[in-house]
This record gives sequence, C-alpha cells and structure tokens, in this order.
Amino acid sequence: MAENKDQEVELIDEDEVITLYDDENNPVDFYEVACVEYQGEFYALMQPVEPMEGLDEDEALIFKVREQDEDTDAFEPVTDESILEAVFNEYLNAVADAECDCGCEHDHCCCDDDHCDCEHDHCDCEHDHKD
Repeated sequence: MAENKDQEVELIDEDEVITLYDDENNPVDFYEVACVEYQGEFYALMQPVEPMEGLDEDEALIFKVREQDEDTDAFEPVTDESILEAVFNEYLNAVADAECDCGCEHDHCCCDDDHCDCEHDHCDCEHDHKD
C-alpha cells in the first residue's frame, strides 16, 4: 500500500483519561496513545486504564473519531481489518521515526543492520549511518 505523506500521527505523551461507554452503558476509561489521520479520517489508538478481558496489557483498540458537536467527539470502534492494519502501521512508523535520532533520511531507519551504530532495532533501510 502506498503511503500518503499528507497523513499525520500525533503521539500522545499525557495520561489524559477518556471515558467511553460499553454496550451496557458502563463507563470504561482509556488512555489515548495516538491520533492518526488516515485517508482524511481521524482514528484514536486507545488503551484501557484497567485490564480488559480479551486484550493484552500492551494492546490498544482503534476508534474512528468524528465530531459529534462543537464540544464533543464520538468514538466508533473500527472493525474493518484493512483500516485497522493501515492505521496501526501509520502509528508504528511514527513511533519508529520518533525514537530514531540517527539522521536517516528514510521514513524509517536501518538500526538493526550491523553497520549502523544508532542503537535502535526498529528499522530496515539499507542506509549506512557510519559515514
């Protein structure tokens, strides 16, 4: 899939809690991990504050975010596997870019190559960083 450079990812460092409601109208608190713009739509990667059945501690849920009114956003669970994969890949690329400070001009970095000394292991380009 081609990557659109107009898409943006905002990594969230704050521990702001967003309360959503389940099918039985019970409140469920989430941390927003990132906001991803993909194909003109906005998506939120959210991790539950408390452990959630069927979800590992390091897993997140992806919600489509749309403006409900001027002050309120609505969060809709994403079920389309292709959108889930694309949004998550955009998030992973943003995390890799944020963690890499080796000066690579690629959208990712080669840090698992033996010739690279930037000590990251998240990328796979063939750029020689020791020049």
